[in-house]
Amino acid sequence: MADLFSRQQLASAQNASARMTEILSQVERNVALFSYFDPNGKILSPQDHRKIEILYSVWGKTIDAVLVFDAQERVRRVLSQDALPRVNLIPHFQALKSQKRQYLNLALAAAGSGGSPTQKQDWYLIWGYPIWREGHIFDGAWMVSFSLAALVHAGERQIQENRLGDLWLINDRGQIIMHPHLPTIGKNTGDLIHDRRGNAIAFSPEGGRHIDAKILQRSGSPQRSVIAYYPFQVAGNHWFVMVSAPYAQVVAPVRTTFLYTMFSAFVLMLILVIVGIFYAFREGRRLRMREVQERLKERETWQEKLLREKKTIEGIIEGSPIPSFVINKEHQVILWNRACVELTGQSAEDTLGTDGHYRAFYPVKRPMVADLIIDADIDALNKYYSAKQVKKSEKVLGAYEAYDYYENLGGRSRYMYFLAAPIYDEDGNIIAAIETLQDISREQELTRSLQEYAETLQNELAENIELRKEIEGLLNYMQSIVRSLPDKIYELDQNGIITFISWGLKKPKSELRGKHFLEFVAPENADFVVSRWEDAKQGIYTPYEIETVAKDGHKVNLMITTSPVIGTDHYILVQRDITEFKNLEKKLYSSQKLAALGQLSAGIAHEIRNPLSSIKMSLQILEKRIKPEGNDLKRFKIAQKEVEHLEELVNNVLVFAKPMEPKIESVDLTKVLEQAVALSEQIIHDKKIEVTLETRDAPAVNVDVAMITDAFVNVIRNAVEAMEEGGHIHIYARSIGSRPPSVLVVVEDDGCGIDDADMPHLYNPFFTKKKYGTGLGLSQVLKIVEVHQGKLEIISEKGKGTKVCVTLPCNK
Repeated sequence: MADLFSRQQLASAQNASARMTEILSQVERNVALFSYFDPNGKILSPQDHRKIEILYSVWGKTIDAVLVFDAQERVRRVLSQDALPRVNLIPHFQALKSQKRQYLNLALAAAGSGGSPTQKQDWYLIWGYPIWREGHIFDGAWMVSFSLAALVHAGERQIQENRLGDLWLINDRGQIIMHPHLPTIGKNTGDLIHDRRGNAIAFSPEGGRHIDAKILQRSGSPQRSVIAYYPFQVAGNHWFVMVSAPYAQVVAPVRTTFLYTMFSAFVLMLILVIVGIFYAFREGRRLRMREVQERLKERETWQEKLLREKKTIEGIIEGSPIPSFVINKEHQVILWNRACVELTGQSAEDTLGTDGHYRAFYPVKRPMVADLIIDADIDALNKYYSAKQVKKSEKVLGAYEAYDYYENLGGRSRYMYFLAAPIYDEDGNIIAAIETLQDISREQELTRSLQEYAETLQNELAENIELRKEIEGLLNYMQSIVRSLPDKIYELDQNGIITFISWGLKKPKSELRGKHFLEFVAPENADFVVSRWEDAKQGIYTPYEIETVAKDGHKVNLMITTSPVIGTDHYILVQRDITEFKNLEKKLYSSQKLAALGQLSAGIAHEIRNPLSSIKMSLQILEKRIKPEGNDLKRFKIAQKEVEHLEELVNNVLVFAKPMEPKIESVDLTKVLEQAVALSEQIIHDKKIEVTLETRDAPAVNVDVAMITDAFVNVIRNAVEAMEEGGHIHIYARSIGSRPPSVLVVVEDDGCGIDDADMPHLYNPFFTKKKYGTGLGLSQVLKIVEVHQGKLEIISEKGKGTKVCVTLPCNK
């Protein structure tokens, strides 16, 4: 009795396992197609939605949600039948992101999300498929949550209706996933289920078993039970469907019958004793008849149960939305469900009881996958289905999968997927085979569309890569040209905002870009630059010059050129430093002016020199002869002084106009400066001027000693004349790190300083503010310094003093 009951349990567990295997296999295969979609940055069209919806058209009632995450854990797409998913998928996405591969896990429904049809706590399978960008860069994932309770509900209801016990769901680690009693969920079967000897039961993934076992109850005592289990696969892992019933519940009908029989026998024995031997034969016959009737009744009861089980299985197959048919060992069709009729157009009446199921698919007789499994002719699969189109199922034990294309199946062309599995009896012999069919035409079309789209993207990507290389090459070429230019280039938009800056700027580009260019124009030049900018916007692109002051205080001349950027509303502004050019221009003009002035002055000086000599000699003779006194003597002295002044002026003019040919020699700069101070000692002493000289580290210089000494004497005398009594002159020299190596000599006084208006005229011949000055002193100093390849610079501030800086080349 217990053995028969456990076989029924095993059959029910196997049927539930096969159903769940079929649905999970289809779910996993369809969910895997989601990874072909990369919806990031793309709004799905209605056609795309229809393509996605067909992937879960069969199992849509058990799906919780389909979510798309990007790489930053943001939900980009949600495909859910409910307002909100029952399971929080974010932690599972984070786990997938860290693993960077296909993901499978279990999760409980969130609190307050609703219960399942069978129990208060609903488990969900979580599938995850990563999305990869070019270069194998992780770009997000598809996440799908799937209700286990909805999956096993039908099988659990059938088992309960047949009074075969409770349905358990166990994962590959032996952990109980589903159980009628909530406290049992999550426990390990090794702690609860043992055989009659007390050993833990190992669940084998190779096939199902029925076992007489002991199950630990909540009270802590073991209960003898009859259990049966059958394996199935979830994402490559072996799970188990188990049906359990207390042993007492199984044998209760037999015990009741036995007690009833014993009681009846005892009553009959009493009757026989009382009634006598006459009635013994009659009552014995009646007893035997009753026993036969009881046995027949019990047999009919079990036949009814088996028939009900058969009808239940047939009802499951018949009502399944998956096209399916079953053939017996003689290749005759014993089941041909409605979905198969709708797919093929061949009625069940014309097919049941015949071996003509092939006519729905092929014009000539040939075996289907189920026929070859019945005949155990696996090698013939490659004959009828090419090696690329057939393979052993990884989800169902002993099953095979195949693919085929039909030009006309049910009125149109289709791509079909077949899954056929054997059906065994209690001895493990094949007695039938079941084959399920699935129309994958949409999936094939979708795959082909995705492949074509991928090829198109690949071609566009290749073109973009080539175009990018060309653009980068052109950009590098243009940048090389821009970097090599000595000018500074700015790009301005129509509002004057800086959008591009060339290389060579001392300020960081971030400080300039995005600001108005007038923020960097000196206030005194702002109005002029604005007017020129408005002219440029009107199409007048005339270059212009401005003078400004650099940070170090020296003046800079800039030439600004504006031109439009063709095809845009932007402008290119080129800034060129023409300070050196302006200085050269000034020097050229000054040289030409001095040369002309020198020639003129030399001619005039020669013409004046002889009369001056005669006048001077005549005054001396007259003074000796007349011997004037009083006012006459005073007038003689004034005349002599003016003649001497004119004579000095003529001599200076002749010296200035005379070409200089210095006699270069290496001399100690300290001695030169000391000699210049000594030659100026009289005027220094007269005005009580303090002079400090610092030349401790001054190097030797290559100069004409007489010329350089004369130049420094001139500079020192100018400094003395610019000061009141008791002033101070500071003279110092030091090497400067220029090329070629040079020495800087500075003569600094604290005199009255020079007016800004006089600064541009300091080197002009005959420009002087002194009463008896010639105006040739600084002109001669500049000429001497330039003859020695040096530089002369005068820095002065009115009322604070003057600093004369002379730069001379050092001795090589």
